[in-house]
Amino acid sequence: MNGRYYLSGIAITGKSMNSIQCSFASCLTYPMVLMVVAFCANDARGQVFDERFEDWPVNLKIQGTIIASGDATVSLEVLESLFRNRVDPSLVMVIGQPEQKEPMSAIEKFFGTSTRWSLDELFTSEPFPGEPLIGEPLTVDEFAKIDLIVWQDHREASEFSSELLKRVEEVFRAHIARGKTLMVVGPQSKSLSAFFIAFMREDQPIISRGMNLLPEVVLESRFDDSAQGRAHVLSVLACHPRVVGIGLEKDTVLILRGRKLRVFGLGQAVLMLNGSPTYPARLESISPETARERTSERVLADLTEWRRDAIDRTLAPFPPNAPETPWVEKGTLMIVGGGGMPTGLMGRFVEAAGGVDNAKLVYVPCEEADEVAEEQGMVSTWKRMGVKNATFVHTKDRLRANQAEDFLLPLKDATGIWFGGGRQWNLADSYYGTAAHRCMKEVLHRGGVIGGSSAGASIQARYLARATPIDNFKIMAPGYERGGLGFISGVAIDQHFTQRRRQPDMTQLVNRYQQLLGIGIDEATAITVVGSKATVSGTGKVYFYDRRQPVVPDREDFLALGNGQSYDLANRKEISDSPATF
Repeated sequence: MNGRYYLSGIAITGKSMNSIQCSFASCLTYPMVLMVVAFCANDARGQVFDERFEDWPVNLKIQGTIIASGDATVSLEVLESLFRNRVDPSLVMVIGQPEQKEPMSAIEKFFGTSTRWSLDELFTSEPFPGEPLIGEPLTVDEFAKIDLIVWQDHREASEFSSELLKRVEEVFRAHIARGKTLMVVGPQSKSLSAFFIAFMREDQPIISRGMNLLPEVVLESRFDDSAQGRAHVLSVLACHPRVVGIGLEKDTVLILRGRKLRVFGLGQAVLMLNGSPTYPARLESISPETARERTSERVLADLTEWRRDAIDRTLAPFPPNAPETPWVEKGTLMIVGGGGMPTGLMGRFVEAAGGVDNAKLVYVPCEEADEVAEEQGMVSTWKRMGVKNATFVHTKDRLRANQAEDFLLPLKDATGIWFGGGRQWNLADSYYGTAAHRCMKEVLHRGGVIGGSSAGASIQARYLARATPIDNFKIMAPGYERGGLGFISGVAIDQHFTQRRRQPDMTQLVNRYQQLLGIGIDEATAITVVGSKATVSGTGKVYFYDRRQPVVPDREDFLALGNGQSYDLANRKEISDSPATF
């Protein structure tokens, strides 16, 4: 690319795609580069499929572990925290600078290895690998058995050629794909990013492409050493709004394992997303874990959630101010609050799907694991009921859910689908916008039935409630609100409702999104939806939150209905003449 180009007010110059000069001021003051508007017209009474495959990350996690530090060295205390179980020295590869021959580094002493490799020689030699600076060479097969690669270098990331980084990326990516660990120590850790600030030219940041081993991330090391650290990250985000910024403070190590981020050391990692006319900039930090706190959002961040939020900010605002009317034009929805099944509901599900002789049922587990057991309890239940055609599908591979005919075949023929319980963000990750998602919606078009309990209840709405991957305490989850599978629009569904005291959460949600009808469902309780009529069954109650109605002080802000009572979702009113209970 030569010359100067303008895209939505952003000045881009340079001689190759590896170096991009972005005008920080123009990026910050101009509207978002990308604004995608839904391309299907609203149909208040029909199912539409306007969820897009490209609006969700494909690579949801890495298979191994990446450890990054911008400091030249890592303290013994941090190394002991990171590697409580020492690694076999024969399975450790330490990579250094060409001139770094003596003395042995603290990292080499810690691991007890006496072999050191030069990055420049290692990845430019043929055949790979090359000769080490110190110690004995490895065969290709021996290299594949390495558990830990440590790259310790004092050079800046911008000092490496794009050709060398490409070769390094190929080797490192294959190493991580084998479930191994990569540790990068020094200022070149920024090259793990999708993009990074190479240097400044006339007060303009020169943005280079990295190896993207930290997927869709811009990493700024030694974040607290300069007042410009935050501005540098934001300048990249302004040009690449679907990227997540991470500022790493001094004496702090960042760890990405799977999709979870955590830190060790003395400082914090600051996560950032670009602001827009619709969304304010998002900045949050994670700190080193303590003995008492190892799982909260204060010490953990889910990178996929942040990446999804970054994507979401480039799309039309959601939920829309005027969502589609809650209406199931064809077919039936059965939405259960978890904690047990209302008496007779599963029998009615089978009948709605065509009866034991004609039903073609598919169970969709809600699991984070790549693989699940070959025997699924729901399928066994259906077969005991006499259902002749029952199976399940499960994948964490979005490409498989979008392309694999053997995976899609049961869904294309299904008359009934049941979604299992768990954490509803798993279902969004796997299926949102895929061909499988389209097949699921077509079950209703054919007059079939869709049901689910707990997470399988919330996922049925177009708006997805309570989908944070770290904790499930927040009912509104940045990045996942758009993730519902959308069998019914205009509502937000929560479950285990009074049992987990979730009433204040739904109040908070409908106060923010007054256009949505909030629905809270007790355990062992369900609503069956045909058209816009929702009929309650079970031992608990269902709570309807309608902000079109005035909120009266000292009175509940919901309508509670019990077994046998019905509610008109489209017109937001009780159907039966029986009195509501509170």
